[in-house]
Amino acid sequence: MTFSEFLQQYGVYLAFVVFLAIVFLIILILVIPRLPKKGTKSVEPSISKLEIITLLGGEDNIKEIALRGSRLTVSLADKSLANIEELKKHGVDRVIVMQAKLVLLVNKEVASLFDELA
Repeated sequence: MTFSEFLQQYGVYLAFVVFLAIVFLIILILVIPRLPKKGTKSVEPSISKLEIITLLGGEDNIKEIALRGSRLTVSLADKSLANIEELKKHGVDRVIVMQAKLVLLVNKEVASLFDELA
């Protein structure tokens, strides 16, 4: 049996298999991105935005807040009013004290609180 005879005899079946494979790949491409991801659970923050503002010395003490990724940059009128140790207990991983501002490295849960503020 030559190749051309094989194609004449089984060409329809081969075309059908290729068609099914293409349809299957298209379905996978459309369905997989819409599946929920395992690690993306929406967790309620353990602290409220108001509590963080209070720990920073209150609204009157805060001049400016800017959120860039996981960094919360806060300009304060009086840095001594900020309770850094208590902030670390509520999701602030690290505090960088600068002359004019504080840079807080926060987890995703705290960052989500300030998405609308920044």
